[in-house]
Amino acid sequence: MMSDLRLLHWPEEDRASFAEFSSIMTDVQARIQAISGEAGGVPVPRPPRVPTSRECAAMILRHRRDVRAMAGEDGDLFGDPAWEIMLAVFVADPPRDDAAALEAAGVSIDGSVGARWIRLLIMRGWVERTGDGMLCATTKGEAILRGYFERL
Repeated sequence: MMSDLRLLHWPEEDRASFAEFSSIMTDVQARIQAISGEAGGVPVPRPPRVPTSRECAAMILRHRRDVRAMAGEDGDLFGDPAWEIMLAVFVADPPRDDAAALEAAGVSIDGSVGARWIRLLIMRGWVERTGDGMLCATTKGEAILRGYFERL
């Protein structure tokens, strides 16, 4: 940089402009250091972490179960068994049996409603059974749900 003695011959407004420029460049240098990870820089905000499709599915499933729980005896009015079973199967790791998937979805294990929806999800190619009879999402089901959650 220039010696301060040379600045004595500059007009006052040029010295002020140079001082402002120096201040801005110092700030820019600090920001570059912060971005590059060097200590002493200005903190740079980082974007929030984007939740995975499975995390989104788990959150939606939890919220739907909370709504039904708050509704008490009228909770069945807020059910969508196919959607909730699909979310429960999608979130499951490792795959679950029918009873565990229905329980996770908040669908009654005792009635025939859950079994009927599981059969329909299997027939439509959204869910399949593993070799040991557990339920897991098919590639079709996973692709559709991932696409849905990416658009949220």
